[in-house]
Parts: sequence; structure tokens; C-alpha cells
Amino acid sequence: MITLGEGAGAPPWAVAVLVVAGGVLGWATGRILGTGGYRIESDEAGPALPRARWWPAPALALVWGLLAWRIGDTAGWAALPAYLFFGWLAVALVWIDIDVHRLPDGLVLPAYPALLALLACATLGAGDWRPMLDALIGMSALYALYFVMAFISPASLGFGDVKLSGLIGLVLGWLGLGTALLGLLAGFVAGGVIAIVMIVAQRAGLRSHIAFGPAMLLGAFAALALEYRLVPV
Repeated sequence: MITLGEGAGAPPWAVAVLVVAGGVLGWATGRILGTGGYRIESDEAGPALPRARWWPAPALALVWGLLAWRIGDTAGWAALPAYLFFGWLAVALVWIDIDVHRLPDGLVLPAYPALLALLACATLGAGDWRPMLDALIGMSALYALYFVMAFISPASLGFGDVKLSGLIGLVLGWLGLGTALLGLLAGFVAGGVIAIVMIVAQRAGLRSHIAFGPAMLLGAFAALALEYRLVPV
């Protein structure tokens, strides 16, 4: 059984390299997203966001540094590419969801086979299929839960949130079902805090639609930061 124990993580030089690489990729991502090229005719959005191009660079640098520290030990190196990809995807999706309140299928759907393949390779390298089973359970459980919530209250959750939930369940479930549960709960807490802050700051009203994807992803990374061990049976 794989165990990411206390003090596990990539060596400092590797964390530093990934922080720099994340910053560079984040800078390039911000430049591309700042053009608004992802927008479609039905989107309700203002001008593109040139002033906001700066934040993907420090955001992705921070995310990749966190992932290297938490995931990248001798057992977790094989899984690190999956989590680095998820980190980049998260930054891009946060930008787009804040801007147009939409999570594009062109990014979300191809991420399923990509992450499944990357995590399957990591599982083969570890020689233990329990993490992959937990990943599939986490993916299915979160997708089903969000699907039911969206069906009951379509005004509160979009189907993009449903599709994103499966990806979150997949990457958190590989680390353990407890981590997936923590990410689920943290996402709802983050969503509530964001809504309160926006209402107090008069950036939104009680009937406003607030993008929930960023809160879901913030909860996922909070879970990755707080509960990262694969506990042996």
C-alpha cells in the first residue's frame, strides 16, 4: 500500500523548479485567456480581462509548489503529472467561470480520459489498485451527488459544475475517499464564504448567480493541502 507519510514530498530543489515552471506556464495561460478567445456568442460578459492577466502566474506557481510538496515523494512521483495537469486546468477554469459563468466542455471533458490515463499509470507503478478503485468511486459519487443537486435546483448549479465534480472526485479519491469527502465539504464552505464576501462588498445580491466552480476547486486544493496521506489498510 502506498503511504505518503509525515514529511513526504519532493526535495526543495524540485519544489522550486515546479514553482518557477508553474509561474511561467501561468503567465502564458493568463496571456491567452486575457484575449477572451474562449467566449462564445451566448456568453454574457464584458470586455476581455487584460488587467487580470497577472494572477494565473502566481496562482499556478503556488498550486504546483503545493502539489510537489504534498504529492511528489518516492511513491507519489508517478502521480504528480496528473495533479500538475489538474492544477493547470483548475486555474484556467477558475478564470473562465468567473468571467462567463461557464465551464467549457472543451476543457472539462477531455480531462476525464487524460486524468484516468495518468492516474492508471501511477497506479501501475505503485503496484496497488486500491487508489484507482477509490478514485473511480470518488468520481462516481461526487458526479451523482452534484447531478441530483442540479436536477433539484438547476438555478443553483449548472451542468458544468456537475461535470467538474467528477474530475474533483477522481483526483481526490485517488488519495483516499476521506480526502474526496473533505474536498466536497470544503467546496461548500468556500462557496458560502465567497457568497457572503461578495454580498457584503456589494458585488452581488441575494438573487445573483455566483460562479460555483471556483469554490469547488478551492475546496479541492484545501483538501489536498490538509489531507494528503494514503493510509495503509
